[in-house]
Amino acid sequence: MSEENEDRQAQSSTVTPASNQNLIIGIVMGAGVLLLLLLVISQQLNKDPEPAENKEIAALKKDLEDRKSRNEALRYASVPGVGQSPDALVTQIKSDTEALARLVNASASDAAMLQTAQENARLLSNRVTALENQLRQTQADATRAHSLESELNAARQAANGMVSKSQVDSLRDQLALAKNDRDGFQTEINQLRAKEGTMVDANAYALLKAEVDQLRKDNALSSDGIHQNENVLAKLADAKLFVTKDALSPRAIALYRELTRIEPEDHRARLQTYTRIDTQLKAGVGEAITFKSGSADIALEHETHIKEMASAAAPNTFFLVVGYASPSGDSKTNEELSSQRTTRVASMVNHLKKEGQAVQAVYLGEGNRFGPDDAPNQVCEIWQIRP
Repeated sequence: MSEENEDRQAQSSTVTPASNQNLIIGIVMGAGVLLLLLLVISQQLNKDPEPAENKEIAALKKDLEDRKSRNEALRYASVPGVGQSPDALVTQIKSDTEALARLVNASASDAAMLQTAQENARLLSNRVTALENQLRQTQADATRAHSLESELNAARQAANGMVSKSQVDSLRDQLALAKNDRDGFQTEINQLRAKEGTMVDANAYALLKAEVDQLRKDNALSSDGIHQNENVLAKLADAKLFVTKDALSPRAIALYRELTRIEPEDHRARLQTYTRIDTQLKAGVGEAITFKSGSADIALEHETHIKEMASAAAPNTFFLVVGYASPSGDSKTNEELSSQRTTRVASMVNHLKKEGQAVQAVYLGEGNRFGPDDAPNQVCEIWQIRP
């Protein structure tokens, strides 16, 4: 019996520490799981609709998009003409053209001044050379006179009065004149040499000449730039003025539709239609310009008529320039020539119109609606659409 108790005590002494260790581990793991569960529940209960981290991410994304937008805007702004409206581009080109014109004028003025200075320097140099030659001749004459005077004295002594007094006086007068001339030439030479300080020397002249050559190159570049800008302006103006029927202003659509309904050869009914259009659409022809075959030239009197028409029209009048062509000839060529004519007329109206008034140009087609011959149908009409 005692042996069994001893065995049991021995077994309990060997088993109990391991059991206690497992129990402690289990308790710790359970506590950890419970703590984790509590943390999850706490986060779920205290969870914001939009966590601070998500707000920061959203703010960073917005800032990134803003920076991209600014970089894109700067990239487009650094390229002339990209990302700008046609009006802003026209304004910019006009400003560049005026700056180039001022540079051309300043360059021409500087070149003229330099040319004048060069001419003055050349004349002064020639004058100095001539005076120096005269001075040398005078000095030679003076030396010769002095030698003659010495010879005269020697001859007088030798001849004991053989030379007459009048001859001696004449020689003395010549000597005095020669001395006066020499002194005058010397004074003028000194004055010219004093002016040399304000004249252009060879090095300065070379520098100025290089500047003039550069200015001439700049003038050529400026002239080319002005011509290019004028061409760009003309193209921009043409692109805005001449349109297709799909790009017509809403104010001109009804008039365009009525004009297309007139039969191409019905030039008699045209006047009746024009009267109805004037009553219903408040639109009438202010000026009609007939062109010679193959030409887009506008007679001078039409410019005066257009100016008077625009001046008398209301401030918000809309001008529609309609171009026609005769049916003879190639249709494509006729359309191109009529488009050129209407654009030129529209450009004149655009130049002479008042502030608030608008203008567009459109091509209507070939036909004989103005008469049986070609000449009356090679025409542009300027319609006034009243407010």
